[in-house]
Amino acid sequence: MQQVLEYLEMAWFVVLVITIAFACEYMDSALGMGYGTTLTPVLILLGFEPAEIVPAILVSEFITGLTSAGFHVAFKNIKLRSTSSQVVVARVIPALARGGDLPRAEMQGQVRSLKRFFHEMTLDTKIVMILSLLGVLGAVLAALISTVHAASRLARFIIKLYIGLMVLSMGIIILVFRNRKFAFSFKKITLVGALAGFNKAISGGGYGPITVSGQIMSGVDGRKAVASTSVSESLACLAGVITYITMNLYLHQDLGNFSIAPSLIIGSVLSAPIAAFTTKKMDPGKFKSCIGIATMLLGAFSLIRTVHGLTW
Repeated sequence: MQQVLEYLEMAWFVVLVITIAFACEYMDSALGMGYGTTLTPVLILLGFEPAEIVPAILVSEFITGLTSAGFHVAFKNIKLRSTSSQVVVARVIPALARGGDLPRAEMQGQVRSLKRFFHEMTLDTKIVMILSLLGVLGAVLAALISTVHAASRLARFIIKLYIGLMVLSMGIIILVFRNRKFAFSFKKITLVGALAGFNKAISGGGYGPITVSGQIMSGVDGRKAVASTSVSESLACLAGVITYITMNLYLHQDLGNFSIAPSLIIGSVLSAPIAAFTTKKMDPGKFKSCIGIATMLLGAFSLIRTVHGLTW
């Protein structure tokens, strides 16, 4: 009887973790932010240690990020490639791989086709490439910093305070100027990507809300901003996981506990299609307001956790 009760208790706990992951990822995939920021303190309250949470969240964020990105593409929240680009990928790339077997004139023609391929990329693809590159750089630096160097308590407090204030401010700005149309520019997108990557490098967090709100303030549609963030953040998480594992193996440190990763992945993956569909169906005006409110609340939540000394 005792074994049955223990089994039921364990099963209930697994279902609870799956449900929490489902709720957190639904918010993250629908609004582009909030998974790690909200999930981490909840899991700590349930009795998990930070060492158990961080690697599991990184792995689950990568897998569910790609899943969410796939559904965003399927629901046409974002367009990543055109028909011409598919032709180039199918024909030009293999041809260039055989470079030594091609005549010089044909090689030059293939190179021109490749340049045209980059020129004809959709705007969404270019944005994703910029955000992914800078996000990956930030994630790698964050993993290196977390495994090699531990900042002082005061430094961690200042960093968290800075992230919380920035996220809160961007949420307020979006709400105040929600009816204003911002002019798009790649300079703004690059600045947003650099800022989000920098924040991830120094704190490990703040990527989603900064990237989504920053894109909106750079003239990107809310739906596309959320979808672009899902794609770029999943790649950033992959880079973070690889760097985290590599550095811990190199330094002969414990890799951490991945035991809750399957539960997190199951709950998160189940929410991805529903969240992407929500993003597609939401009214653009209300959607921007929802993003502003979510960004502001996450910033306020981060500040409260920082003041109360909770680690995130």
